[in-house]
Amino acid sequence: MKRPVGCSLLLLAVLLLGIPVLVFAGRQGQAAAQAAQRADIELYTVVPGDVTVAVTALGQVDADTNANLSFSSAGRVAEVMAQQGDLVRAGDVVARLSNDAQQIAVEQARLGLETAQLRRDDLLAGPDSGQIAVAQANIDAARAGYRSAAGGADPDDLRAAELSYQQAQAAVANAQEARTTASGGQPEQAYSLLDAQVGAASFQAEIARLRLQAMRRGSGAQAGPAAARIDQAEAELARLLAGPTQSQIDSADAAIAQASAALDRAQSALDNTLLTAPIDGTITTLDLEVGMLIAPSVPLGVVTDVTPLRVRVNVDEIDVRQLHQDMNASITFDALDNIAVPATVEQIALIGVDQGGIVSYPVTLRLDESADSRIRVGMTAEASLITDTVTSVLYVPNRFIRLDRQHGTAFVNRVNAAGELEEIEITLGLQGEENSEIVDGLQPGDVIAVELGGDAISMFGGG
Repeated sequence: MKRPVGCSLLLLAVLLLGIPVLVFAGRQGQAAAQAAQRADIELYTVVPGDVTVAVTALGQVDADTNANLSFSSAGRVAEVMAQQGDLVRAGDVVARLSNDAQQIAVEQARLGLETAQLRRDDLLAGPDSGQIAVAQANIDAARAGYRSAAGGADPDDLRAAELSYQQAQAAVANAQEARTTASGGQPEQAYSLLDAQVGAASFQAEIARLRLQAMRRGSGAQAGPAAARIDQAEAELARLLAGPTQSQIDSADAAIAQASAALDRAQSALDNTLLTAPIDGTITTLDLEVGMLIAPSVPLGVVTDVTPLRVRVNVDEIDVRQLHQDMNASITFDALDNIAVPATVEQIALIGVDQGGIVSYPVTLRLDESADSRIRVGMTAEASLITDTVTSVLYVPNRFIRLDRQHGTAFVNRVNAAGELEEIEITLGLQGEENSEIVDGLQPGDVIAVELGGDAISMFGGG
C-alpha cells in the first residue's frame, strides 16, 4: 500500500525541524550532567511557579477563651465526672459535692409547688356534684333542726316572714325619702298626708318584725340558733354556686409564687454543689479528687476554648503598614515539622509596644478550622503574612542570584551548551524571601548554578 506523497513530505519536514531541538536538548542535558560532576556547585532548572512576598513574625499559639472551674459553695467532693483533656459543653457537670440534704429540699419544694397549683386548679374548677349535694343536705338538716326547735314551724313560712319584714323596711325608707324631698309651698294637708304615710309604713314594719321574731322564737329556746344555721347553710351553697372570689384567686396565686420562689432557692442551693463547665472547650487543667474539702470560689481547673486557635505575634513597625485585616498568612511550628497551617489576620493593634527601643504591634491571626489536631496552646509559631503573590511565572531561588546593588542589576550563572557556566544579566520582578520572579533573561528549562557554601559564582570555565 502506498502512502500519499503529501503525508511523507509533512513527516519529513517535522523530523527535520525537530532535529535541532533534540540536539539542543541533548547538549543541554550533557552540559548539565557535565556541570553536575562538580561537587562544589549546585544546579537548578528554571521552571514556572509561584512567588510570594511575606512579613514574618514569631509568636505563640493562644486560645480564644479561658475560664476557671470553681465551686460556688463549700463541701466535700463526692464524685468527679471528667478529667484533663476531656471536651465539655457549657453546663456539663465536671464534679459534685455531697448534696443529699439539698436534693431532699428540692423535692420537698417541688411537692409544695405542685400542691399549690392543684389547689388553685380546684378553686377555678368550681364545685362538683358531690360538693353541691353535701351543701344541699346541710340545708335540709338545718331546716329539720329548726322545725324541731320551733315546735313544728315550717321553714318556708319563716322565709316568707323574713321577706315581709324586708319589704316593710323598704316601704318605710321610701316614705321617709318622699317626705324629705317634698318641695316647699304645698298645702298643709299634703305634708300631713306624707307624715301619715311614714307612720303607717313604720307601723306595718314593726308588725312584720314582731311576727318574724315570734316565729323564730316559736315554742323552743333553740329556734333562733336553728334559724341561723339555715341561713349559714344556704349561704354556703350560694358561695359554692357563685364560684371563687377574686380575693381567693389572688391568694391562690400568691401561694404558687411563694412555692415557686422556695423551689428556686432550693434548686440554687443544689446547683451550687455542682461544678459545671462555664464554656464549651477542653479541660486543660483539673486538680480535683474524691474526698477533697472544697472552699467556694477557689480555682480548681481551666476550660479552654480551642475552636478556633489563634496565634498572636508582634510585627515590627516598619512591616505593619503592609498588613491589613483578613489578609492570608501561613503558620509553621517549631514542635511540628513539615506542616504549614493557613491563617487569616483577624486584628491589628492600634497601639504599639516599645521593648528596648524597638516598637512592634501585636497582630492576632485566626488559624483555619481544619488546623492539625496536634497544635497545642502555648506552642511557638512563626507567621508568614503574605503581602503579595504572583503565580505561574519563571522564578529562581534567591541563593542563585548575584545582586549588583551599586548599579541595580542582577545576574545568574547559566550552564551553556558547551557545559560551561556563563554569567548573564536577568531582570527581576517580585522578590520574595526565598525565591524571585524572573521577568527577562532566562527561559523555561535553563539550568543555572551556584557555588556551594559561597555566593553566586561570577564566571566559571569548562576546564
